[in-house]
Formats: sequence, C-alpha cells, structure tokens
Amino acid sequence: MNKLFQLRTIIASLDETLVKAFCGRAVFLVNADLYNELKRPMPVTETATLFSSASTIAGRSHILRPFYVNTLLPILCAPGTDDDRRKCIAADASCMNALVQRLNLSVHVAALKREEIPEPLRIPLENRDPVQLELAITNHTVEAEVITRILEMTREQHASGGLPEKIASLYTEWIIPISRKIQVHDLLVKHRA
Repeated sequence: MNKLFQLRTIIASLDETLVKAFCGRAVFLVNADLYNELKRPMPVTETATLFSSASTIAGRSHILRPFYVNTLLPILCAPGTDDDRRKCIAADASCMNALVQRLNLSVHVAALKREEIPEPLRIPLENRDPVQLELAITNHTVEAEVITRILEMTREQHASGGLPEKIASLYTEWIIPISRKIQVHDLLVKHRA
C-alpha cells in the first residue's frame, strides 16, 4: 500500500489546487445566467458512474459541469451577477480543471486496490454489493484528516466569512462521497471474481 500512500500525497497537492480555485471563485457571485443551458445535475452515484466510464479528461469535465454549476457553485458563492463575467468563467474553468484532476485520482486509487485487494473488500466485491463496498473503502480517519487539511488550506488563503466551512462542507457532502462512488464503480466493473 506504499503506492496508495503516495497517491494520498498527490491528492493532498491537488486538494491545495482545488481549494485555491474555490477561494478564487468565491469572490464572485454565482452568475447563474451564464449557465442557463445546463440541466439539473444527475444524482451523485450516476455522476460517479459516468465520470468513471468516460475515457478522456474532456469527457469527465463535461459530465461534472452540471454537478459543479448546480450543486457546488450555489454553496460556494453568493447569488447575483457580476459585471465582469469573463473573470467568473475563467474562475469556473480553474475550479472545473482542479476538480476533474482531483477526482481522476479516485480511478487510480481503485486501480491500486484492484492490484492487491485488501481483505475488507473481498466479500463485498465477491457479492457485488456497492453499499457494502463503499462502507469497506470508507476510511473515516483519512477523511477527517482531509477535512482538517482543507480547513487549514482555506484559512491560509485568508478566506473569511465562513468560506473555510463552506469548502469543508463541499468536501464532506460532495467531493469525498463522489470520490468513493467512483472507486466503487471502478472496483465493481473492473474486478474479476
């Protein structure tokens, strides 16, 4: 599991990039009219499945865009419209790129777990049980460390007004769960019993 530990180090650096992008975007309003063409986001499990199934960064970015616009952006930013919409679009692009890169590593984590299947994953994999598999891959200690790190990173960006807690909430409620579901999908689809 040394490779898994190395991946966690890479994930931490990508979290730093994503936190910086979120902090950069949070200074603007939502500007919802920029994205009127996007339909409501898919459920997290379906988003994770499609993300995992997409074979390109562009495809994964396309799948995450409605999720980002309709779910993450309203939590991150205050409602309203800014005068300089180009800056908002550029900030959204930075957030999307960082988010896709961060979630791409979930695919790699699943691949490492498939190479040497840890004992707690064996029965859920054999039973093809996604709920039990997600429970088995959930590491509350690591996830708590991630949230602590996210809060510290956000505060280092001199974020205030509840922004550190908002970004930690994005991780707790959305980013970590979708990361887990991507792993579950990849483990179930690519595991040979």
